[in-house]
Amino acid sequence: MKKQYFIYFLLLFCSQLHAQQQLTKVEYFVDADPGYGLGVDIPFTAGTTLDVNFSVSLPGNIAEGFHYVTVRVKNTNNQWSAVLTRPFLKESLTPRTTSTVTAMEYFIDADPGYGAATAIPVTAALTTDNSFTIPLPSNISEGFHYVTVRVKDANNQWSSVITRPFLKESLTPRPTSTITVMEYFIDTDPGYGAATSVNFTAGTPVVIPFTAALGNLPLGNHNIYIRVKDANNQWSMVGTKPFTVASTFGLVTSQTPSAWCKTAPFNVFYQVFGTYASDNVFTAQLSDASGSFASPTTLGTLASVSSGSIVANIPPSTTLGTGYRIRVLSSSPAITDNPSVEFSILDACPPPCATSLTLVPTTDDYSSGVLIKETNAQTGIVVATNRITGTARVTYLAGKSVTLNPGFFANNGTVFIAQKGGCQ
Repeated sequence: MKKQYFIYFLLLFCSQLHAQQQLTKVEYFVDADPGYGLGVDIPFTAGTTLDVNFSVSLPGNIAEGFHYVTVRVKNTNNQWSAVLTRPFLKESLTPRTTSTVTAMEYFIDADPGYGAATAIPVTAALTTDNSFTIPLPSNISEGFHYVTVRVKDANNQWSSVITRPFLKESLTPRPTSTITVMEYFIDTDPGYGAATSVNFTAGTPVVIPFTAALGNLPLGNHNIYIRVKDANNQWSMVGTKPFTVASTFGLVTSQTPSAWCKTAPFNVFYQVFGTYASDNVFTAQLSDASGSFASPTTLGTLASVSSGSIVANIPPSTTLGTGYRIRVLSSSPAITDNPSVEFSILDACPPPCATSLTLVPTTDDYSSGVLIKETNAQTGIVVATNRITGTARVTYLAGKSVTLNPGFFANNGTVFIAQKGGCQ
């Protein structure tokens, strides 16, 4: 059975080499050159430049492994261009049937061979979710290393490996010493010893309440950092705690999504402090693409006097981007200096949490925009043979698998991510 591979070439140099002559012939060959004019003809429209997509039919007797496809063109002066060659791999993939996982093993750094690594206890099942402890060899050196895990099924077939780096570092315990200095800073570190000092009685350990001076901090999210120094002049690690500076009205909460699609409504959650008039209306606003609220867009409103959520809708005409911000305002009292949160606008959302998603050429080809294609976060699968071109930024999310079949490709200049995840 012949397999077809899509090869793409941009042949703009030919007319420049030969004084803008018309291109009259395009041909390709696989591996060995049969001679000028004896390659396989590629249909095209004559012109001084050429940008053509074509399919390469592989000979039925071509061996498994790496090969080369070569293209050249000829002009009206019977002059041939230089060749353009691309490697490709022919490989017959035999689909595996679903089989029970029967063995699991790991090794550190060097692979000792299938079945010769350290066994991990596993209960036979179609899927496995296993946690285990890895004792390090006593002679392993300080520095970075790699641990690799693989499984075997009932058909004696091994999986691909999963590898994770780790660092071995010997930490010398510090002797207990009296804490002599405590200091804190907000948001920006001024340097050791230059932060705001906290008065306390030296000792080990130290538990002390204190009041931090907030000064003229702007409304919004901030972080306070605390550290101590001991009698040996050694500083501790830094402890951190987030906090919020608000006026009468609180900021948009973390439950509000950081990105959303233009075609689906979502909730903007807010928290309030103080007392509001009975006719008060909360309004969710969207900045422009650079984060400015000089001419905000209203996403939704809610007549209320307490914390809650506003159903928001992004206008279809809004440009996709990552520089937007969202804020919530109140009308009575009218408070407009409320903090905002970062927000990204994506393209159209996928259908509600499908179990499977099949993406095919033409119908599901993407050339622009920011898109998320997702299925169920536990059982979902994505199977793709579509094409990602232009400036598209596409993410595939699935709980079980993302399969990229022959025909799928993502061109240079695009951003493509396939990862475990999805909707509920």
